[in-house]
Amino acid sequence: MKYMLVDTSGKGLAVTVCDEKRTPFSSLFLTLDNSLSEKMLWAMDNFLSASGLTTADIDRYYIVKGPGSFTGIRIGVGALLGFCMAHGKELTGISSLDAAAIISGRDRVKTAVKLRGTLYGFREYDFTENRFSDYQTEKLTDIGDFFVVNSGSYPYDLSKAVLSDRFDMFTGDYAPMYMRPSEAEINFDQRHGG
Repeated sequence: MKYMLVDTSGKGLAVTVCDEKRTPFSSLFLTLDNSLSEKMLWAMDNFLSASGLTTADIDRYYIVKGPGSFTGIRIGVGALLGFCMAHGKELTGISSLDAAAIISGRDRVKTAVKLRGTLYGFREYDFTENRFSDYQTEKLTDIGDFFVVNSGSYPYDLSKAVLSDRFDMFTGDYAPMYMRPSEAEINFDQRHGG
């Protein structure tokens, strides 16, 4: 069996394929900035071909569903839903905060994603006790204790979360996860007195 986790919630495309024992088969990590919509399917086709796979060879599809890039999340979910529909497979999601907690390798960690200005979405994890906070949104001025998914010039490969035994603890629906309204929603509400 082959499992694939795709992440388009940041500034690029990350893909990891593994078997049911979480042994890595192949992976891809590309920074695409604002060209994801133009290059994702081309990159996925080349990646699968180079790995000797087709979309039909993947038994389980997973997507990082956000929070993160509004457009990137929608592109990723839409593309993987297309693959799943073509082959009668189901799509499963994991939040970027949960994936970050997994790849951090820490037993206790606070993960965050910058939403706008000093507004962050975050969650706390204690893997020693298997206790996890709710998803929270708050203005933070000190993020020193947080593993921030989308800060700095170094993007994290969240697709590697599929390789962990902790991965299945956090999977669920694939509906895009946004922890604040989009700019379009904010502008619409302002124009219409909402």
